[in-house]
Amino acid sequence: MPRYIVVEGPIGVGKTTLVRRLGELLQARTILEIFEENPFLPDFYRDRERHAFQTEMFFLLSRFRQQETFAQEELFARFTISDYLFVKCRLFASMTLSEHERALFDKVYTILTRNVPVPDLVIHLHAPVPVLMERIQQRGRAYERQVDRGYMEQLTDVYGEYFGGYTATPLLSVDTTHINFHEDAALELLLTEMAATMDSGRRALSGTSSDPIQGTLS
Repeated sequence: MPRYIVVEGPIGVGKTTLVRRLGELLQARTILEIFEENPFLPDFYRDRERHAFQTEMFFLLSRFRQQETFAQEELFARFTISDYLFVKCRLFASMTLSEHERALFDKVYTILTRNVPVPDLVIHLHAPVPVLMERIQQRGRAYERQVDRGYMEQLTDVYGEYFGGYTATPLLSVDTTHINFHEDAALELLLTEMAATMDSGRRALSGTSSDPIQGTLS
């Protein structure tokens, strides 16, 4: 079993839920992003162009500080699971920043990323945009009320393109449309696929019904 696992994917796909469930099951330390700490986020969703740079820079520095803190606390001495890859900073910036803003952002990102730990396994969660929009509405976070379908379509495209060419670590791609990670059977299936992915390098799990243990594996 890998020592450091990262779960990634777009807003509303179930990253934090899965990380918490795996953390409980495997008695692992969890690294969870705290979106509420970003004071620019509500303004960003109201006016992205005006507030994008402040928002993305805050996330960049906040994520780096969190990664640095855990690395100093002997990250690999314990089984650790996180709900974001550091490259998430660059993915979001590619969508929201102007050319000049992105140039400055990339300079800072390049310096910081040298000291960020690399995971042993990445789990990429994905789902169709209508499913993500419904989940966002159901959880009712105030700062997400302004998230629109166009933004989510762009975000899922960015994630899909990135992970389509991803080769840095073993990668397990999971369609969460019909997979309920609150169910133990779904977690057991996922653990089996995680182990297989460490051997094969790349696998996919696609649920085809509401039954958490049903699906097609490849």
